[in-house]
Amino acid sequence: MNIQKPLVVAYGGGTNSVAMLCGFLDRGIKPDLIVFADTGGELPTTYAHIDLMSEKTKEWWGLEIEKVYATYKGERENLYDECHRKKILPSLAYGFKACSLKHKVDPQNKMIKKWMKDNGHSEIIRAIGYDAGEGHRAISIEYVQLSKTQKAENWFPLIEWMWTRRECIETIKAHGLPLPGKSSCYFCPAMKNSEILRLRNEYPEYFERAIAMEKNMIVKGRVRGLNFGVPWSEIVEADDDQLKLFDWLDKHDPHPIPCGCYDG
Repeated sequence: MNIQKPLVVAYGGGTNSVAMLCGFLDRGIKPDLIVFADTGGELPTTYAHIDLMSEKTKEWWGLEIEKVYATYKGERENLYDECHRKKILPSLAYGFKACSLKHKVDPQNKMIKKWMKDNGHSEIIRAIGYDAGEGHRAISIEYVQLSKTQKAENWFPLIEWMWTRRECIETIKAHGLPLPGKSSCYFCPAMKNSEILRLRNEYPEYFERAIAMEKNMIVKGRVRGLNFGVPWSEIVEADDDQLKLFDWLDKHDPHPIPCGCYDG
């Protein structure tokens, strides 16, 4: 794409986002704004990598990664605290994606619109890091109206470059950067069974917070827990009882599949 407008990067914190920035550096493309929508639910390793990349982008372009977040009554409120306050689970557990809209889409758009107004821009290009294997996730609408006078042209650089997850990983390694791993809320209903068990083993304090969320919820219909209705506690109990219900072949999957959360 011929960059004729200000370039805003929707930074997700995972492999694709990091590779996209590396690709920009290699091609001499300088972003004007990089925005990460923070749900407050990422693991410490993800936040550490985002801080590392913010230092890199400052070194590369004099530009840090801007973090934005949702608010409640004028104060910051992360997704976990919102679920606790409402005694619910993330909306994905019920088959919806309202959590993504409130904690990713809205904060990001609010930041972008303010930045555009402050800098006198009416149109931008917004880069979103879906790779060539995720063409189905790419939004077909070329332009998105942010307000009556502001619009964004969606651009999917990795798809344009025909980069699959493999090329993304190779690019990150070629730049001497550590792989970021999967960016996802540690209580995401889209987590695989093996990821739930791994969370329990490697981050027990975060696993217990997810269990506390389930215990705090008000049961609605068949939804009793995070695993699309099934409580995580039952999943780990089954594994502890050695029922061998789950396939562990993906335990060391080098190409983890992202959740369906909106990245741009």
